[in-house]
Amino acid sequence: MINNLPLTSPERAAQYRKKGFWKDVTVAEKFFSVAAEYGDKTALICGDRSLSYRELATAVRTLAANLSNAGMGAGDVVAGQLPNALECPMLHFACNTIGAIYMPLHDSWREHELEQLLALANAKIIVCPGVYKQFDYTAMLTTIANNLPQSLQVYSLAECGSGVKPFTDLLVARDNERELIAGKMPDPDYPAALMLSGGTTSVSKISRFSSNNILAMIEPAAKAARLTENDIAAAIAPAGTGATGYLYPIFMPLMKGATAVILPLWRDPKDALLLLEKYHCSYAVAIPTQMSKMVPVLEAETFQINSLRCFANAGAPLPLETAVKIERYLECRIQSIYGSTDGGVPTMTDLDDADDKRLQTVGRVVDFAELKICDEHGNRLPPGEKGEIVWRCADKSWGYMGDDAQTKATFTEAGFYKSGDIGFLDEQGYLHITGRIKDMILRGGRNISPQAIEEPLMKHSAVLEVAVAAIPDPILGEKAGAFVVLREAASLDFETMKQFLLESGLAVWQLPEKLIILDDLPRGAGGKVRKSDLTDMAKTLI
Repeated sequence: MINNLPLTSPERAAQYRKKGFWKDVTVAEKFFSVAAEYGDKTALICGDRSLSYRELATAVRTLAANLSNAGMGAGDVVAGQLPNALECPMLHFACNTIGAIYMPLHDSWREHELEQLLALANAKIIVCPGVYKQFDYTAMLTTIANNLPQSLQVYSLAECGSGVKPFTDLLVARDNERELIAGKMPDPDYPAALMLSGGTTSVSKISRFSSNNILAMIEPAAKAARLTENDIAAAIAPAGTGATGYLYPIFMPLMKGATAVILPLWRDPKDALLLLEKYHCSYAVAIPTQMSKMVPVLEAETFQINSLRCFANAGAPLPLETAVKIERYLECRIQSIYGSTDGGVPTMTDLDDADDKRLQTVGRVVDFAELKICDEHGNRLPPGEKGEIVWRCADKSWGYMGDDAQTKATFTEAGFYKSGDIGFLDEQGYLHITGRIKDMILRGGRNISPQAIEEPLMKHSAVLEVAVAAIPDPILGEKAGAFVVLREAASLDFETMKQFLLESGLAVWQLPEKLIILDDLPRGAGGKVRKSDLTDMAKTLI
């Protein structure tokens, strides 16, 4: 078998197989076996469209055959710059059927990001939505295609201009479908999908995942959330990077025979709540900022949401205030999943965890992971001491496509992923996140943790969202700035904020020295705040 050396040694891979974490089944094989079992049961719903398992399987085979006929095969990258749509899993499964590799791209990305990513991945086909949210993707992508070193075919779900083909062409049944897809299923250790970091850096990195990696990733989450074929899952988070918004609310339910209901477009938090109400969803996934924006709506209006059992989140820290209110109003339990797009998922909470552990930690280490807290020299620290969170697990990536130097800098020789997150393990083995190494603000020689300011400030009645970032200072080097999104009709001034934080227990030297009110916080595609953008913004205010 192809092995993702050096990140997973042959000995460790053998352990993963022996313990059943790697089952040596491809994503497509797993899907087709589930589809054969559940047949006419509804697999996907998105807006006014729905597909049964049988219909989805038929579409996947036809799409795979047409991609094969178009020249796609082992190792070829097929990209999808799609909104939340039925075509996301369809394209993923079809690619895996013939050994091609699916690369999801967030719909917010434009020429600067896309040209680099498509060239780096050597993508041969891209599927886009046509005109979506008043933006013409076909025009952009045909321009990009002319600038790439490789040939790129552009397919559109809707309108087609010059040089663009309709996606429906790829869904026309062929008499020789079996011949076109026969024997092309890849090795389960071979890359089956790419996931792109949508985080705090200016250029996203492309991480490679095998079927073994991806299928291992969902098992502990399904177990912790008690997910079964009887569940109706709500996909609220954006699916465009292949991570939080796709793997857990869409891919995982399809691997279990459940039904996934996809929110086509996040316009207003009320849309998500109405979706939960209409489809009697029992499981949902969102990013924390979406959950925070739901709270004021839940406080102002009444919804008949009485079937939600588990509301999962990942991608960024979930404020305690938000978690408590979501549980109160929706009568569900919060589940938090911790990990990274490139390093995999080492910890998560369980629905049966005590409230303080479930709402204020990111859970305990899953069965297939090893996690340690390290000092700056890589030495393991005891429980209670803060350091960098480092782990290795059965679901981590192969490393970064086209960037061996970054792979070497991020993963140790023993295969441990260096997260850059700061935290500690308590005596019961629960992981607490306290910040990020790069986010720490060095004010006159003293480290200020942004999270130590953000957590109490989120409790202020006027605050909807907050991010604390460094502001350059000619004397101190850096000082802290609080960037705040206010609730509707609320107000907050600097002195009021300062007094509130002092009363919350912050020391004077920890206080932010500037308050900046924003309509929204700048975010990467995965939902994380781009603090570098906030620092750049602050430079113009000095």
